[in-house]
Amino acid sequence: MPLQPPPPIETLTRTFLDAYARADASAVLALTDPDTLTVYGSDVSEFVQGRAAFLAMLANDARLWQNSAHIGPMKHISTVVSGDIVATIFFDATFTVGDRPAVPIRCSLVWQRHGRRWLLRQASNTVPTTGQSAAEILAHH
Repeated sequence: MPLQPPPPIETLTRTFLDAYARADASAVLALTDPDTLTVYGSDVSEFVQGRAAFLAMLANDARLWQNSAHIGPMKHISTVVSGDIVATIFFDATFTVGDRPAVPIRCSLVWQRHGRRWLLRQASNTVPTTGQSAAEILAHH
């Protein structure tokens, strides 16, 4: 039986997001590069390199969220695959914790091919502002 091709980057990204939201460390680690993982969280203090630091960030998020986090559907998806070596995905989504109002998030992930698998190498997420674009500010002047 021939090997199945890896799932599309969008599918891997969704799997990663869901595993992170439910604080499934095993599932998250299975999708990350063991040697060169770098993650920029939504707070300036959340810059981590390596799996140990990433797991510490995940543990803190899990304690804060208490199994009530949810990342909504990905929107405005932009994916670029460079051969079969590197793939990037940028997207917007919503993030909720418990019954708090949804917060918009903007994410960027870089996946790298390792044999037949894609592993997450870099990730960044931000909470974008609303009403602060140059066009919106200029419209009020």
